Amino acid sequence: MISCDEFCEKVRLYQDTMYALAFSVLRNDQDAADAISESIVKAYSKLSQLKNPHSFKSWLLKIVHNTCLEMLRKNANTVSMDEQYDLGENTSQHDISTKLVLREAVEQLNQPYRTVVYLFYYENLSIAEISKITGGSILAVKKQLSRARSMLQESLNKEDFF
Repeated sequence: MISCDEFCEKVRLYQDTMYALAFSVLRNDQDAADAISESIVKAYSKLSQLKNPHSFKSWLLKIVHNTCLEMLRKNANTVSMDEQYDLGENTSQHDISTKLVLREAVEQLNQPYRTVVYLFYYENLSIAEISKITGGSILAVKKQLSRARSMLQESLNKEDFF
């Protein structure tokens, strides 16, 4: 069982990941913050249901993902990406433009493709972990990733990126 202090420490450790996931689904800063707050409360209230403390990250991200989906169903309201992402100071101009084009292409994907791409490429989660988080089968996640890659390639080819 995880103590209250451990819970808080782990939440702080994964706060950026939780935000990025929530933002990738909701596409709105305030909604993402609301989803994270709600998810933390849900996670804490269901802490006794966590069977394996080593899978805390995927368990927490599943709660965030489900909370975001609930919010989408309730609101049926999404907003375009308004803010730029921190790309680091040591990034060359070509790298910055490449990252921006790729990020924009990923943001244009519909759900569930945007979420699986984010979790796989930006959070380096395995397909099995993504399957747990999204509630889909491993085969479904593989198909979604494959389709998302095709969509991204088509989108980027249209822009003469490659």
